Amino acid sequence: MPVLSYNVEAFCRDVVSYYGDSATRLISQSNPEREEIQLAALQYRFRQLRETVPMLKKLADNEGIQEISEIEDVVPLLFDHSMYKSYPPSMLYESRFVPLTKWLSKLTNVDLSGFDASKYHTLDDWMMGLYHNTPLNVVNSSGTAGAWSFIPRSKPDWERFMQYYRVVYLQRFGEESPAEQFPLNLHVLFPYFRSGAGYLLMNELYVKYICGGEERFHAAYPGRLSPDVVLLTQRMRAAAATGDLDKLEISPELRAKRDEFVKLMESRDEHAIRFFDECSKKLRGERVFMQAVPAMLYQMAATGLERGDKGLFARNSIVNSGGGTKGTVLPDNWEEVVKEYLGVDQLNVPYGMSEMMCFCPRCEYGHFHIMPGVIPFVLDPETSKPLPRTGRVTGRWAHYDLNVESHWGGFITGDEVTITWDQPCPCGRSGPYLDKQIRRYSEISKGADKITCAATQAAYDDAMDFLTSAEI
Repeated sequence: MPVLSYNVEAFCRDVVSYYGDSATRLISQSNPEREEIQLAALQYRFRQLRETVPMLKKLADNEGIQEISEIEDVVPLLFDHSMYKSYPPSMLYESRFVPLTKWLSKLTNVDLSGFDASKYHTLDDWMMGLYHNTPLNVVNSSGTAGAWSFIPRSKPDWERFMQYYRVVYLQRFGEESPAEQFPLNLHVLFPYFRSGAGYLLMNELYVKYICGGEERFHAAYPGRLSPDVVLLTQRMRAAAATGDLDKLEISPELRAKRDEFVKLMESRDEHAIRFFDECSKKLRGERVFMQAVPAMLYQMAATGLERGDKGLFARNSIVNSGGGTKGTVLPDNWEEVVKEYLGVDQLNVPYGMSEMMCFCPRCEYGHFHIMPGVIPFVLDPETSKPLPRTGRVTGRWAHYDLNVESHWGGFITGDEVTITWDQPCPCGRSGPYLDKQIRRYSEISKGADKITCAATQAAYDDAMDFLTSAEI
């Protein structure tokens, strides 16, 4: 492998700037060059985080891993999805945020010892307290029965995430046009709540970088969404399914907020259609930025086309979708319907997840291309051992995200993917890419989504005991 001239610290600080803010250069590097700088960056991150992220240190000590020599050396240190929701659920239900903070502190290099969690009594207040008093804006991802993941991502990491928008969504591959500069001064159409903790704080970045001012941000619900309400809704749904609803102790105030939220969500699709209809009347022909799940976009478009309306916005508007169909069966041509109604020539439907900062954009051949800031792995679904990094391979998706510096970026997912390592895509982009067909192992068979950590069982169990011993 040739010795390259590169600045690994600059690469880790801002991958997009390292490639000259160019979508074309970002995804045109040869595989040997890409893998060499990725290995150097992985070694840099490991040296940076090994002693400062307590959970990583515990697992690395247990495995006897002091350094990374090859990319696959990191596989025993990849965290599985249960890591970020391994706290006792009672901490959430009983608002015990002191031990929850202690648990969270073991997953980040951010010092939380000075954060007084004892003064917070709701999930919303705790998350916003972290946001206002520490470098963190915690990523929350809600699962069934109130099983929430909390990923300790820093505000600088979020700022770095926004840089991808400048090239991945605003440039065309193969065209060396200059990167658009922030703020873009575009109108943002957001079919959800304006404010809230966690992911809804992304809206502040949209205002800063995309809108250039609050007056250009249009939310379907101008108010604030409390994560406590969402959590309670999930708990009540799970309790009703098991016949335990009458055992839940709920304050009248929180129950009233929950009932109001449920009522809003019951008419969410109809409300979204009205919202986009109103926005289209005010902003017709303008370049806009919008993001919505596929089912909502399709329903909105199908309803609009039935009325004879189409071509609402400028063709170079930025329309992002993703997150799956949420159980809705969409026609094969749903994307064409959406594009016709909105009047745009491109619909961005990338592959990504909460645990990966940089999404994989989809090319015109339906392939998801992996950005150089993400090291991909395909693992044996039974053992989580790495499969060959050559040819075309199907297995469990895992990755190391080199973009994050506030927590360990290694993660094993529940997704089955097929990756092509070394056969060029007809679109001209270089590097490995994923087939369009991606599914959850839980969809294949019952229990298939259970992840076996690649670390030795004793080392993993001891590390998990260390992580979950957060009670006081």
